[in-house]
Formats: sequence, C-alpha cells, structure tokens
Amino acid sequence: MIISVVNNKGGVGKTTSTQNLGAAFNKFAGARVLFIDLDGQASLTRCFGVQESQVGRNHVGNYLTGELSFETIVINTPIGDLLPSSGELNAKEDTIKASPVFPFNLKLLLDKVKKNYEFVMIDCPPTLSGLTRIALIACEMYLVPLQAEYLSYEGLRNFLFYSSELQQISPNTHLGGVFATRYNPKINKKLSNDLIEATKQQLGEKFFQTTIRDNIAISEAQANGMDIFSYSPDSNGAMDYYSLTKEILKSINN
Repeated sequence: MIISVVNNKGGVGKTTSTQNLGAAFNKFAGARVLFIDLDGQASLTRCFGVQESQVGRNHVGNYLTGELSFETIVINTPIGDLLPSSGELNAKEDTIKASPVFPFNLKLLLDKVKKNYEFVMIDCPPTLSGLTRIALIACEMYLVPLQAEYLSYEGLRNFLFYSSELQQISPNTHLGGVFATRYNPKINKKLSNDLIEATKQQLGEKFFQTTIRDNIAISEAQANGMDIFSYSPDSNGAMDYYSLTKEILKSINN
C-alpha cells in the first residue's frame, strides 16, 4: 500500500504523521516500510536523525531524475528504509516536470521496488507543487492531517478539490481519510470542536475518530531523530498514533 500524507498548508503534522504511522505499521503490524521525503525542507529526513550534510547528492531528487539508483540513495533505519531529501530537491523540480513521463515519475520508479514493502509512506511538501502531484499519482491512498483551526479547514477544502481532479488521470488513487492533529482541548475549544464537527459532517466516515493531541513528547522525539513509540511509548502522542493506525488498518481491510 502506497500512502501519501498531504495538505497544502504547512505545520499541520504531515511529517510527524508520516514517520509515526509508518513506525506503527512496522512495530505493530510487522510491516516492511519505505519512507520517502518529497519535501525540500527535508524535515522527515532530519526526523530520522539524518542531516543534509550526510545526504550530499544521494537524495530523492537525483533518484527522480534518473541520475542515481534506488540502492545508491536508500538509507536503512530501525523502522524501515528511507529515501532522504535535501534542499537541492527544489532545484530539481523543473527537470522532474520536464520529463516525458511527468506526472508518473515516482509511480514508475516505485513499480520496480514496491514488492519489497508492505507500506510506502510519502511525506509531501506543503504546496500544490509538481512534487505533490507526482506523489498523489504514485499513491493508492492519501491521508490528510488537519489542524483544528480555521485556515487549515479552508485549506482542506481547496486541497480536496485539487486532488479530486487528479483522480481523473489516476483513478486508483483515493482519499483514505482526514484526521485532526495538534489538538489542544484547553485552547479555543469551541472553535476547534466546531471545525472538527463541520469536517465530520462533510466527510462522514472519511474523517477518522482519533484526534492527535498536542504533545511535547512528539517534538522531543523528532529532535532526537526517533519515532514517538521508540522515544516515549507511554505518551499521549504514542497512544494517539497507535489508535489512528488501528483505524487506518481497519479502513484498508474493509
């Protein structure tokens, strides 16, 4: 199963969710997982404790342009394999878009390696860019983290319209679900609850019941290059992502 984690708004928990959902698939379902960092900010790469200086030219951009092989750039980690990113990725986007196979660049490459993994988790940039487009074309399912605040809700509506248009050229790609992140019931509780309820009414069963609470242990785990289950398995963050993983697996199996 190839899963893209996407939202055209930054700071909603895409990278956090990509890493921790993938970690949960590995730890609790025994799945082989491939993580792909498609964001030039390389946040997911750093969340694995890998610095840009260690990556050098061996980043996903040079894989997408055909300059380097999968085996050259892949990094093995305790919870799965990682195709790292770099600031150079943004400079490669025009070359990627100029390819005669665009926007199927990533899909064609993953067709060669996906048999080695039960899950491929793709962290997307916070824009409706060419890189987001190739991620959506490559995946079978996309998940949308939604911060419980107004601008994030408006961004979700715009993104769902954009992604629905892409399904015309990639009919096997579908919305897996939306989930609320960085939720703090003590702050703006009425607004947050109203937005969550409005989203539930709009999306129905596509809105997951689990809410990812604001939790300092998640940020600490990332700073230490670890997933939340390895860093603090008893934290609210670990409990929330475990619960969300069960919901996602149930939806996949139904």
